[in-house]
Amino acid sequence: MDSLTQAVLGAACGEAALGRKIGNKALIWGAIAGTIPDLDVVAQTFLNHPVDELIYHRGLTHSILFTVVGSVILGWMGRHARPWLLTLFYMTILVFVAGFAIKDPSILNISIAGVFAGVGGLLSRRWFDKNRPVWENEPSVTEWSAMFFFAILTHWLIDACTSYGTQIFEPFSSYRISFNNIAIVDPLYTLPLLFAVIALRFYKNVRVRTILNWTGLALSTGYMAFTFYAKSLANEAFADSLKEQNIEYQEYISYPTMFNTLLWQVTVRSKDAYYYGIYSIMDKDNNIKFRKLPYNHELLDKYKDERYVKILTWFAQDYYNVEDKGDGVLQISNLRFGLLGFGLMGEMEDPYLFKYRIAVKDGKFECWPIYPDLKEIKMGEVFSALWKRMWGNKLIEN
Repeated sequence: MDSLTQAVLGAACGEAALGRKIGNKALIWGAIAGTIPDLDVVAQTFLNHPVDELIYHRGLTHSILFTVVGSVILGWMGRHARPWLLTLFYMTILVFVAGFAIKDPSILNISIAGVFAGVGGLLSRRWFDKNRPVWENEPSVTEWSAMFFFAILTHWLIDACTSYGTQIFEPFSSYRISFNNIAIVDPLYTLPLLFAVIALRFYKNVRVRTILNWTGLALSTGYMAFTFYAKSLANEAFADSLKEQNIEYQEYISYPTMFNTLLWQVTVRSKDAYYYGIYSIMDKDNNIKFRKLPYNHELLDKYKDERYVKILTWFAQDYYNVEDKGDGVLQISNLRFGLLGFGLMGEMEDPYLFKYRIAVKDGKFECWPIYPDLKEIKMGEVFSALWKRMWGNKLIEN
């Protein structure tokens, strides 16, 4: 999920594991622990192509192996080498920030990298200060390790609930786990944790802090459980509607629209085509309008051995289609992330959200991403339509 959610969830884990001993500092350390798995984005600094990022993000640092081994190592560092741990954490982020300045040496990017490096220098002097105060109730290595374990574990657990998926079995398998039950950004999951973490800053009483923290965790966990229930309702509606319309299919995936768990999308895979539809659990009926999408996998036959094609089709988990754009250019569109405007903005010439194009130019295979032109999408209208459709208004569908 988004970085804010991971940080506040990690902070809640930090409070649960270390709050009794180090107070508000547990929130900071928990937020750091909850952010650590996403430091794999630093790999982007060393990659020359955006397709490669699909392999490394949510890979090894989101795995069961890293959760177990990493928490032990990080736990030891938390107890015996905190200055080095903080420096390593900060330097990793600095490399990521500096990478942007190197790839795009604009004044803004260079300035941000410079400021970040300067602040890091000042902080490191404080971290390594021999006269820094010693914590009276220093947590043990076991307690530090437990904090890192649960912060990292919960990080990839909620990531696995999104459509992007997580490679939790790395380095032994690159299979992606995707439960598709919550959007990458969902305020109703994040806000209880955020409010609890903010409130904790103002209380020192251990009992009050415990109640606040576990209330936030209980509310967010309860909402996560509800998303699975909502998904089951949507799946039932999708299955019934497909049967009523005599659409024979092999399988389908359902996933929520952004910011909510009321309105669901579905991508259905049949023998020779895909179907896309939306359904709100607030709808009064299960009459779903499906949009047929082309298949055309055979167009990739001559490129099946190309590395980038293999990565794109692997990432799509067999939910992708191919279109001939002319002049030898093919477009591969990932259908696991829905359509632009959630299918509510009428017929679009190129409605796909996640897409790449490939071609052979001057005897060389090339692959490049195609990003949606936000200037052509009236975001106000999109969110207005999304809000109305969430609550069961079908009149806005075209």
